[in-house]
Amino acid sequence: MVYEITDENFEQEVVNSAVPCVIEFTAGWCTWCDEMVPTFEGLAEKFGDSVKFCLVNTDLQKSLRIKFAVAAFPYIVYVADGMKTPLFDEVVTAERLEERIKFVLEGGSAPTTRPL
Repeated sequence: MVYEITDENFEQEVVNSAVPCVIEFTAGWCTWCDEMVPTFEGLAEKFGDSVKFCLVNTDLQKSLRIKFAVAAFPYIVYVADGMKTPLFDEVVTAERLEERIKFVLEGGSAPTTRPL
């Protein structure tokens, strides 16, 4: 399942999530973002309840776009334990995204990991 995240449900669905979240920030005009949706759906099914996959439409959720400093689309970030780790700011294959998610799930981080 892929969750739609809004300014209103961000705290409940992401900040208070019992499992890590992978969020794709999209825009209505971004065809590359649309290309990532099937990848997200497939990985959501593959990871099951161990990771929550989320979409944020930045055209509608401007405060989340600002909070995460989204400057490129699609922008994909991992969020867990109050920290955000950018994963990609481009279209990627399911294999590359899965590999990166597994890396951070196993404790790997990036120098750009920051508090929410």
